Amino acid sequence: MEINPQEWCSKEPIHIPGGVQPHGMLIAIDKTGVVQYVSENLAVASGIPAHEILGNNVRLLSEFFGKKASSNFVMDLIELASQDEQMRPLNPYAIRMGDTPFNLIITQSDSLYILDIEPEESNLFEDPQNLVGASLSQMLADRDLDTILENTVVQIRKVIGYDRVMIYKFHRDGHGEVVAEDYAMELESWLGLHYPAADIPAQARELYKVNLVRLIADVGSSPAALLSNNDAPLNLTGSSLRAVSPMHIRYLKNMNVASSFSVSIIVDGALWGLIACHNYSPRFINFRQRETAKLIGQVLSSCVGMRDQEAVQKERIKLQGIIMEVTRSLQHNDRIPALVDDCGEEILRGFRASGFVLYFEGGIYSVGNVPTADQIEQIANQFAVVDDHSYIRSNKAMRDFTFTEFDNVSFAGVLSCRLTHGIKDCLILFRPEQASTVKWAGDPTKLISIDEEGQPFISPRNSFDQWVQECSGQAEDWTDVEIEVFVKIRDELNFAIGRKIEELRLLNEKLRDAYAELDSFTYTVSHDLKTPLTAIRAYAELIQRKSTEPTVFDMAEKIRLSAVRLNQMVQTVLEYSKVGQKFVNKQRVDMAVLITEIKDHLLMGRVNDNLNLEVVNTPELEGDPILLFQVFLNVIENAVKYSHKQHVPTVIIEGASTDQETIYRITDNGVGISVQQQDKIFDLFSRVGDVGEFEGTGVGLATVRKIMTRHGAEITVESTLGSGSTFILRFPKEIVA
Repeated sequence: MEINPQEWCSKEPIHIPGGVQPHGMLIAIDKTGVVQYVSENLAVASGIPAHEILGNNVRLLSEFFGKKASSNFVMDLIELASQDEQMRPLNPYAIRMGDTPFNLIITQSDSLYILDIEPEESNLFEDPQNLVGASLSQMLADRDLDTILENTVVQIRKVIGYDRVMIYKFHRDGHGEVVAEDYAMELESWLGLHYPAADIPAQARELYKVNLVRLIADVGSSPAALLSNNDAPLNLTGSSLRAVSPMHIRYLKNMNVASSFSVSIIVDGALWGLIACHNYSPRFINFRQRETAKLIGQVLSSCVGMRDQEAVQKERIKLQGIIMEVTRSLQHNDRIPALVDDCGEEILRGFRASGFVLYFEGGIYSVGNVPTADQIEQIANQFAVVDDHSYIRSNKAMRDFTFTEFDNVSFAGVLSCRLTHGIKDCLILFRPEQASTVKWAGDPTKLISIDEEGQPFISPRNSFDQWVQECSGQAEDWTDVEIEVFVKIRDELNFAIGRKIEELRLLNEKLRDAYAELDSFTYTVSHDLKTPLTAIRAYAELIQRKSTEPTVFDMAEKIRLSAVRLNQMVQTVLEYSKVGQKFVNKQRVDMAVLITEIKDHLLMGRVNDNLNLEVVNTPELEGDPILLFQVFLNVIENAVKYSHKQHVPTVIIEGASTDQETIYRITDNGVGISVQQQDKIFDLFSRVGDVGEFEGTGVGLATVRKIMTRHGAEITVESTLGSGSTFILRFPKEIVA
């Protein structure tokens, strides 16, 4: 059975321990003042049996608290503290039990009020309030954070007199490190030692954010049980007397610690660390003294926050220049990937990275040392798996990217940020391994013991001897500022992509309008030309009929033939313009029927009786049947025309279909097309070869390409001059009109 120590420890219900530390007593009352819980030691001390206290009004204990029997001072205090709908108790409230002074501390727990009763007497001989002013001055005498932390532990130890005072800083994964300490001469230093996250599990760290001070007065004492008339556990989150987890007691005993005291360091709402204090004999400090220590902790929290903010701002300013360079590059380049060439080196320097990748529209653009294309593709694919994340952050790639085999040395750190939700396009940074040595207070892995029945259980470490771990395959972690700036670079990239998409959309609209206007103009001009051309032809024929001069007849014949050719050109231009205006009526087209009709038409009017038209395969297409007939008629007719001078003109029509597209190849053994002419044959009025040898207007293939484009399809040619040509028609399975 595999056990995760941190997960196991985090499940312990430490906020409902069912008891209190025995140096104090506790009562929990409802909003009417009726006692719902009482600590066993209070019943003993008051001489009133617990069953008489429970269910009765708290006034029953007024005389025990040194008040008149009729006093309702507890409820009066609660009412005073709750006047503005938020409870702000005037803690502590002084009471006396006999000749002994106590502090009454009121907190709220769900719908109940908890009364902690603690001794006023303390193990401190001097009130720390007299020292706090000078201590704060000494703490803040330097701007360097490390020096401030060192000053703090010295001053805190002077104030509370514990044997050891440490600043314990939490790392991102929850484990802690001693970053400053002051201790009695006979003790050994713990400075620089790391402690696993299971030592202070997640739910304990959450409680440290609620209770800014925590005292365990005597590790060796047994808790006083809480008594109640119901079985529901009492939430003691806000109680200063909350009993201690048995596991934590065992942990402290294994360290030979008899008393501990901690003050939380909270920065921006997060637990940055603790002022952790150990004493090797029991030690109690009262509420006011703990509040003084809390004040020092709050001042330190503000100081740490300010220094952290200064460091963050300095880092942000350094990286801000990269965003400006990225913005400049994107504004001055039409190609998005040009960003890598323009800013790649600066991004590497700014982020202390060894490699940078832009994965964009299936292309990989990189600078520096990056993994293989397959591994980059696998990182990009992760955004389909972690759909709720816009970035992936890792300083241990071998651990976090189990789907691929990364070079453990070169690519230990990965920071990847996707561009747009739902696609794989992303930015990726890489960092090399930063080998390090971590000194642990004991082996952090040895938290699992075996009971008498051979079952595993979590046990606090017995040994805190220094244990050294050599860390490999780990990069320097990415800072929050680096992630913030990297996301901003992503945002700039997305903005530029959006801007270019909008520019293309506007350009397409203008082109669409221009093409529509051109089509309309072409149609109008072509249509209007037909009338004078008809007249020219008619007059030429009239001259031929009336003239007796051979020279005049020949001249009239040339005029007539020129008018006929010009009329044919006008007609083809009309057909070309109609393609742009015609609605594409898509449907399934039986290509066997369509090509057979074309074949019969061409065989009937063939020039060469040896013409060989072969049809190999005819998969169906989706498109406009009239327009598709025009496409195949033009291409096959061209193949026949340019091969008819061969002894056996041969034209092969062969179709094939895949999951993505249907391809038709129309091959002839004709005159072929030169490389120079291949780039122009689909242009309007462009013709191949000797224009006097082969009839045509140069509009047919331009019309074909226009029809293909309207179907979302593509036409290309492969040819060698003198060896025939092959026209390749590619139709996607999902046709775009």
